[in-house]
Amino acid sequence: MSILSDPLLLVTTGRADYGLLCPLIDALRDDGGFAVRLAVTGGHLAASRGETVRLIAEEGRAPLAGTVDLALQGDTADDICRAVATGLAGFSRLYERVRPAMIIVLGDRYELWAACIPAVIHRIPIAHIHGGETTFGAIDDAIRHSITKMAALHFASTASYARRLVQMGEDPRRVFVVGALGLDVIRTVDLLSPHELAVRTGVDFSRPVALMTFHPVTLDDYEAAGRQARAVLEALRRTDLHVLASMPNTDPAAERVRAEIERYCAMYPERFVLVANLGSQAYLSAMRYATLMVGNSSSGIIEAASFALPVVNVGDRQAGRIRPANVIDCPCDEKAVSAALAKARSPEFRRSLAGRTSPYGDGRAAQRIVEVLHQRVPWRQPDLLLKKGFYDLPMTGIAFGEEAAGG
Repeated sequence: MSILSDPLLLVTTGRADYGLLCPLIDALRDDGGFAVRLAVTGGHLAASRGETVRLIAEEGRAPLAGTVDLALQGDTADDICRAVATGLAGFSRLYERVRPAMIIVLGDRYELWAACIPAVIHRIPIAHIHGGETTFGAIDDAIRHSITKMAALHFASTASYARRLVQMGEDPRRVFVVGALGLDVIRTVDLLSPHELAVRTGVDFSRPVALMTFHPVTLDDYEAAGRQARAVLEALRRTDLHVLASMPNTDPAAERVRAEIERYCAMYPERFVLVANLGSQAYLSAMRYATLMVGNSSSGIIEAASFALPVVNVGDRQAGRIRPANVIDCPCDEKAVSAALAKARSPEFRRSLAGRTSPYGDGRAAQRIVEVLHQRVPWRQPDLLLKKGFYDLPMTGIAFGEEAAGG
């Protein structure tokens, strides 16, 4: 029997967050206590990204409540601001029609502003997954933390991140340590065989393969994105590795990164392959069979440790995240990336990863989230969700302004 008369609305902005949300969608659907609906936006609607909304509809995990087209025209700051503005209006109309009991969002994409700001104004509670994390090199920090202040419930991936949420004024009774949904995906997905993966991607995994996922560093200069991608690609070119590259996120300067990857694919087609939409199953299968991973994706920080996969994390896009032992950090220049690639391939480093566990949980985050929604949420008193106040910490030992600076 359904707990709610109104649906829970899960918002997905692209291939990456949809793959992570799948275990939660399945757990909520199988529970039977909730009417689960999907709101699809962002890269899912872009032809250049494989128009993955069609795959979601065909998959049929949960009914679509609707799509919100952001009408993104390019990758400049102005293009993205216009897209968010378009999304604000689109989500407002969607909420008027669907009237969800709660929206559930994951992560720190700018598209989530378009979903969350209207939810606040429409008095719809927000549950946020992966709050409290930090990525110093990206605008994602500002987006993530602003969603924290809009959200009524918080599902953190580690205890350290949960403590940060409390530091931001969130009541500990609203903060739950559940782990990372990415580990749920790994625990439950049926991985492709090396042959099936080769058919899907065109890459032969009997040879040494680097899985490359590189996104623009959004707090760096717009022009830097191409140079940074080129440094990584050139370091890879100088090895014997074959490269399977995934698409960059739809961030400012994403087309600069994409153009560099496509240029290397054109120059060295026998060694560089770009796939527009790998999907979770193929992406995780590539992690399973790859020699190493290189780039600046959160998947290298969170999911790759479950495969004991060496990761060369380039630049500061993921600075601030808790690092598993499989991650090697390096600056974004060709020589540093080359040295890090050599270390990642060394027998000593690979042996050091044996028996290591991930700091991001045990692969049962979805189950914990469903339990919280069942047992800890006052659904009959929505005002208790919306009127959350500010949780003050003790002030002892805190110095402000000039005093903190020694003035």
